[in-house]
Amino acid sequence: MSVMNESIKELINKEHLVYAATSSKDGVPNVSPKGSVSIIDDDTIVFAEIASPHTVDNLKENPNIALYVLDKDTRRGCQLKGKATLMNSGPIFEKISAALKEKMPQLPPANYAVLVKLEEAFPYGM
Repeated sequence: MSVMNESIKELINKEHLVYAATSSKDGVPNVSPKGSVSIIDDDTIVFAEIASPHTVDNLKENPNIALYVLDKDTRRGCQLKGKATLMNSGPIFEKISAALKEKMPQLPPANYAVLVKLEEAFPYGM
């Protein structure tokens, strides 16, 4: 069964912003907004890592990640949990880097593409 249904995908595509929560191997939490999220398939999303050293350090130690997306107007949201892989080369990295440069040229280039294999979804108000 797929982790994301059509309602969750519509929410992500509408908002284009998720909050990524990670933690170090010692359990020190970090949360960071990610505005470059893209859906790959029903169980996989990707976002660009631009300037979040704590997120990178945490994911190098502990690949577990939680993401939250929220539509403030309708108060619908969804938490997604999975495992992240950092990529700084290859086709996925090149694609997300090009998309980031095209959509937000004012931002610095991506350091990594963060590929998230989703394991669970917890919709709220959906």
